[in-house]
Amino acid sequence: MPFCDECGRGCTPGDEAAARLPSCPVHGPRWRLVRSAPCTSVLIERDGRVLLSQRAHEPWVGAWEVPGGFLDHGEHPEAGARREVREELGIDVELTGLLGIYVHPVPGGEPLLIVVYVGTTAADDAAIRPDPVEVAGWRWFDPADVPAVMAGDHRRRIDDWLAGRAVSLPAGGLT
Repeated sequence: MPFCDECGRGCTPGDEAAARLPSCPVHGPRWRLVRSAPCTSVLIERDGRVLLSQRAHEPWVGAWEVPGGFLDHGEHPEAGARREVREELGIDVELTGLLGIYVHPVPGGEPLLIVVYVGTTAADDAAIRPDPVEVAGWRWFDPADVPAVMAGDHRRRIDDWLAGRAVSLPAGGLT
């Protein structure tokens, strides 16, 4: 069963005219689930540690993840990455690198294309104000303390970061 990308509720199949279009009981039709909308996320690092958020809804409720989400139609992945962190954690990030482009299977849905950046934040911990609809908690992790099992393929992102696979972004703005 697909889950709503806004609240995590289970979606039901649409009517006959839109049989492939899942519908959330609160947010209505979920076009992003059938058009395989691209996603973006930011692995936020500081002093050798990584900032992770804990999911507040399905799928993977309670699991730790790299903050991110769906791009809006026509939105540049870098702009979407910054927007998602601001929406989920209430802080601004500076993107410093590209970690990778991942293809992730979703339970009951189409695979997602996810552009993952590396970034930093000047915000202190008191400035982090998570959106409780999306984020149940947050924490800075030392690499040795990052959970072995995380939401989806997020552990792979951590492993790639630890292996030094990120590449610097070009100076001067959007790529």
